[in-house]
Amino acid sequence: MAGDYSGIISNILSFDQMKNIKMLFSLVLIILCFTLSGQNAKNSGKKSENGKETGNQSGTNRIAGSTFLMSAETSDMLDLNETLTSLYLMEKSPLKVFQNYRDIYDSYYKFSIVELDVDVTSFIPPSSSRQGLNTPYYVSWFLIDSTLYLGNITFFDKGAIESAFPDNKQYRIMEELTQVKFDKKLGQKYALQNSKEIEYGLMPAIWVNDTLLVKRGRGPYFNSRQEHIDYYRKAGVPKPKFYPVTSIEEWHKTPCIELVFQKGKLVSMKEREGMH
Repeated sequence: MAGDYSGIISNILSFDQMKNIKMLFSLVLIILCFTLSGQNAKNSGKKSENGKETGNQSGTNRIAGSTFLMSAETSDMLDLNETLTSLYLMEKSPLKVFQNYRDIYDSYYKFSIVELDVDVTSFIPPSSSRQGLNTPYYVSWFLIDSTLYLGNITFFDKGAIESAFPDNKQYRIMEELTQVKFDKKLGQKYALQNSKEIEYGLMPAIWVNDTLLVKRGRGPYFNSRQEHIDYYRKAGVPKPKFYPVTSIEEWHKTPCIELVFQKGKLVSMKEREGMH
């Protein structure tokens, strides 16, 4: 049957017409191949104008390549008070023991999830799609003389502080949750001695009887110290340290650190095998 149709078409069309149709058909196939090839390249890795991966694609790949990032459920940061190191990413918040810690401020302000275009290996941003990362604030923790302290409380929605939490009301609400007071004098002393910005005070985390997993954050490349500072201020870290930047490959190989606390006191610190 196919042969009969071929003969009919050949009889109707001249030789030149058949040749033109074949050329047109070949051209259509070439255009289709180029279109599909471009679409596949776009899907496999979106590139920005400077040839680097865009933030979302880069973040997705880096989370998939890190067992730590895949299990992380907080944007909280830990300062181990080390020299020439970054802040540490945390797998979970020490506040997790309090069931309602994520929404203690919800009755004071209508929060919306703020999407931050930051490197997930330097700061874990909030997310409406990941469990635990839909918290409207994050905490900066400090390890001082083997004691864990709750320090600054930072809202992702900057408008919340002025409209709903005048006179640092958010810290008094945190005291109600933990039943522990902030030590303002200790906060001032520590800030002065270590060139840090402590907004209100330091609260000893005496409720923490847990194992915390942390991983040193990795900063993206900066042309100057000021670019580094501006980047972290945008992410809510007011006074970051300047530290050598490691490559993403080196960062993935860096092991996590396991910190064991009893009543807020550090009793054990070691590398966690098999967790990167």
